[in-house]
Amino acid sequence: MNRRALLAAVGTSLLAGCSGRDERSTLDFTPATEPPPPENVTTITETKPVPTPADVTSREAARSFVETHEQRYVYNELVGGGMVDRQRAATSVDVEPAEVAVVAAVDGGYYLLSTCRGTAEYYSPGSSSRGGGRTAGSVAHYVDASTHRRIPFNFFSCESFATPATPGEAESLPARLQVYDFDTPPDYDRPDQGGHRVDVTVGAADGNAVLDTEVRTSLPLTVLPGVTETPGTYQLSASLPDADSVTYEWSPSPDDPSWWATAVVVTNDGGLEALQLHPNEAVGLPRQSSCERRR
Repeated sequence: MNRRALLAAVGTSLLAGCSGRDERSTLDFTPATEPPPPENVTTITETKPVPTPADVTSREAARSFVETHEQRYVYNELVGGGMVDRQRAATSVDVEPAEVAVVAAVDGGYYLLSTCRGTAEYYSPGSSSRGGGRTAGSVAHYVDASTHRRIPFNFFSCESFATPATPGEAESLPARLQVYDFDTPPDYDRPDQGGHRVDVTVGAADGNAVLDTEVRTSLPLTVLPGVTETPGTYQLSASLPDADSVTYEWSPSPDDPSWWATAVVVTNDGGLEALQLHPNEAVGLPRQSSCERRR
């Protein structure tokens, strides 16, 4: 029997990894400071406008849009103090150029992955300034001429399966899958409601199913760890009730991104695709998720 858990995955840096709720709310956050910094301390309180897509009709335009969006997004997070220093004013903010890669082009739009990092210093009365960082890593995007959907890899539900451990392979994580929903706007206040019902099966060469489950995409990302410990060729199938379906020849190997970065995607128009979300190490899905760390 599978077990569903809601995870807000927090990264290791001081301000890394806030939940979707925090990511949504801090874009227009003005940090409160008590007591206020003295007049000789210059603070940063103004956020930058986050762009909306306009005339995104090429791969380069999609990449450029996401680059600008993520740099400003991370900048605003740091100005707002992230999760730790909300009550402290930023005195310096430095955001690196965003890494962006197009994963797939579809009729009228593009699926991309991005990673962007930034650091900040915060005023601390009576002591030296306090530093922090923000990493928006392996963020998935859909962009077209008028639409942008953003799904971070740090707020998701886990579907945990009782995959038996293989003797002598305790250090090797089983293969995992992801289910993304770019069609349903997320409701982080009611994470167990709404979304699509996606039936996912993984069949082995002998005809036996190693996975047969239903995923409710009430959150835009669901992680399915522990699918199999055995490399090989499998038939990955996914379907929506009375709607689209997709089949994909999945050949997971522990040293290849197919082992951890394969995803079933509910597309922006309500269809289904199977994609490998690992164009490179900079933006691809990480080898390990918080679902696996809590197993």
